[in-house]
Amino acid sequence: MIREDQEVVFDSSGVSIHASLRLPDTDTAAVPGVLIVAGSGPVDRNGSVGVPGTPTEIHMDLYRWIAELLATQRIASIRYDKITSGATGIGSYSEDPAKLVAQSFDKIFVDPARAALAYLAEQPGVDPQKLLVLGHSEGGLIAMLLASADASGPAPAGLILAEPSYARLLDVVSRQLAEQIALASISSADKAALTAWADAGIAEIRNSPDLSEPSTLAPAVAEAEGETGTSNETVTSKETLQWRETVQSIVFGRMRNELIKSEDALIPVNLAAELNLAVLITAGTKDFNTPALPGGLPGSGVSALADAIPQGLGTYVEIPNMTHILRDIGEADPMQVPLPQQIEHPYSSQFEETLGSFLDRWIS
Repeated sequence: MIREDQEVVFDSSGVSIHASLRLPDTDTAAVPGVLIVAGSGPVDRNGSVGVPGTPTEIHMDLYRWIAELLATQRIASIRYDKITSGATGIGSYSEDPAKLVAQSFDKIFVDPARAALAYLAEQPGVDPQKLLVLGHSEGGLIAMLLASADASGPAPAGLILAEPSYARLLDVVSRQLAEQIALASISSADKAALTAWADAGIAEIRNSPDLSEPSTLAPAVAEAEGETGTSNETVTSKETLQWRETVQSIVFGRMRNELIKSEDALIPVNLAAELNLAVLITAGTKDFNTPALPGGLPGSGVSALADAIPQGLGTYVEIPNMTHILRDIGEADPMQVPLPQQIEHPYSSQFEETLGSFLDRWIS
């Protein structure tokens, strides 16, 4: 039997990481253990997003659900509030938050995962030869880093990449901005100028040795001055300026730091090609965040990520009607089912079956 959640705390580079640990009864034989790594953004150990205790908070609970699935198969697990989320928050960086984004992706997000896997490996009743990592979305990137040849700490015996990140971070930002700008009610010239400016800003992040210095790039498109022309032209110029502010905020603001630059340097397909262990990759057909097929919703690389894994090691499964948060929305259009409505749908039973089948090899 696997016991209920136990609140634990472990250290990662001086930050106290808060976690939920599920262990077997001490009189049972040693069991496999799974580290659950959350996706990007301030998502906590259970999958909740938004400001706690406010109407913006959404309780997805997908990681708690996964822990419960594992428990039914007599598999121990640990899931944690990564830095920027839950009870962990920004830890010691609260004294100077600017120092957080000046750190590397490895220190802020990968080191805590290494520490969590090591903590799990040390627990009584857990077989250290049967450790696995389940990474969801960006967590899939972290999972591959934990399994890389030069990784420190305990070596996982297998990976589960659930709806994993498949492209360099800033390539995704560039694509998403271009798609959104293309839909804006602004001139073709302004669309081209804004897109080019965003891409130039991304190139500057990648190539600049010192991101603490402000960008040297001039803003795209000229500011509108007065009402010169029709009212439609005036509205269009205002929207152009709004888009310029958006690009300024994203590319020349919150993306312009070492934390983002160091994550962007990671190329998921290259990491996948170097793996030397069993890997399960899932791709929901209703997932528009990390869609299943090339040319899908909206462009893809999950299947390409699976193709990069050395032959015989990867198991790639497309799961009908499943969204990015592992919910089955049936025949509904995922673009018409926002996150608060997605959580009203059941979790994918096919994901549950696929995960269970993959884990069977570690269950004695």
